[in-house]
Amino acid sequence: MYVAVTGRGKARVIQFCEQHRIPGTKKKKTIVIRTLGNYEKMLEKNPNVLAELKKEAKRITEQKKEKTKETSTSLFRFGHSLVKKVWEEMDLNSIFEEKFLQDIFSLVVYRLGSSYTNFRTNRKTPFANLESISYENFYYILEHLAEKKETLIQHLGKFFNEKTARSTELAYYHISSYNYNSYWKDLHGSSRFFLQREKEDLPFSMVLLLDRNGIPISYDLFSKKFILEQQLEEVKQKSGIEKLVILSANRNKIEKKEYILPVDFLDLPFSLQLQIIAEEDWEITETNEETGEVLSKEKTVHFDNQLKVYASWSKKRAFKDYVEGNQKNGYYYISTNDFSIKNTEMLKMFQHIWNIEEKFRITNVDFERKHIYGHFCLCFLCLCIIRYFQYLLGSEGKASIPMIYANKAISNPMVLIEKKGKESRIHPIHLTNSYLKLANLLGIPQIKDNMSLEEFENTVSLLF
Repeated sequence: MYVAVTGRGKARVIQFCEQHRIPGTKKKKTIVIRTLGNYEKMLEKNPNVLAELKKEAKRITEQKKEKTKETSTSLFRFGHSLVKKVWEEMDLNSIFEEKFLQDIFSLVVYRLGSSYTNFRTNRKTPFANLESISYENFYYILEHLAEKKETLIQHLGKFFNEKTARSTELAYYHISSYNYNSYWKDLHGSSRFFLQREKEDLPFSMVLLLDRNGIPISYDLFSKKFILEQQLEEVKQKSGIEKLVILSANRNKIEKKEYILPVDFLDLPFSLQLQIIAEEDWEITETNEETGEVLSKEKTVHFDNQLKVYASWSKKRAFKDYVEGNQKNGYYYISTNDFSIKNTEMLKMFQHIWNIEEKFRITNVDFERKHIYGHFCLCFLCLCIIRYFQYLLGSEGKASIPMIYANKAISNPMVLIEKKGKESRIHPIHLTNSYLKLANLLGIPQIKDNMSLEEFENTVSLLF
């Protein structure tokens, strides 16, 4: 925009004008933006009127340019700032070679913050400052992880002994079977043993040791038959644990050991069935405040001082069972032959192994045996981190918090970054309560309104 004096004689006027090129030609068209007044009268009142108006025209032009600048927006996930903070607390950089550090951290975030099992998944909304990893690098990383298994277990053991006051009185172990199918390029697991079906398959078993908070202590992989008692005795000697209890969904694995096992009502002794269906001794745990209707209840029954069964019922589960047609009618039973284990601990520990085989699954990979060992080391590290988050969310193990809340603390938080010229505005969204609580417990500063991009980057320790 510029200042123009147009007209003749005493009819001259001062105007704000703009020139625009006529499309398809080299000609320009003048457009009058505003007529300010008679030239002679304005000059008489203010001899510097033209100079002042030129400055004003320049100011308005710059203002218009600023308004017409394109605004770019980008969306990133930043919940892995929690993982980065714990990574630093655990001092994991001292375990792995420097050239692998960023890629190992990325793989951990992908598994913890994504519901997918493909290692390169970064979702449609990417995690800030993380890149996808090539297949070639992925296999090199797994080989490196396989070499670091024992070092990692010892290192994490020291960390959790200090941070969680880990008990050596009692620990739990879980046995599961896995199979890598090279035709389907899929590694999957089962709580039950299964036979090798194809010549190219790689079947093996894993013994996973957990403390009373559900945090992994160690693990071992076996590709052949092994003597469990011998392995458990070695574990006891290494860790100083006094007693081990098996967590199992398969009665065949129990034999004569201490155990926690889910059971079906019809598999229980008849005397226990009578105790359970009796109306007495049920403890009501939840009711509808308005109607007084019972929503959940529980009871504990015993059999000859050899078996303890915890029975629970909930209306919500009853509806689900009705829809699925499984005839359980909302009831759930867990048994143990160790009377010293409390019901709350039984529930918590069995929750920790529910569908645990999925935590070690991976698809679309060409694995050799060495890659499998590295993959399980990676998954063990991920499981340690997510269980530590559950421990913190549950007031240091006092309450049982489902894993999904810890996963959402990593996957849900996002930030919308709006850039206009040199200015950037940030808009954090989907801040779950679990993220806010973990951030506070881990010492991450509080996210405030109207933060600059630089302030936000310093707060979450990530670059955008």
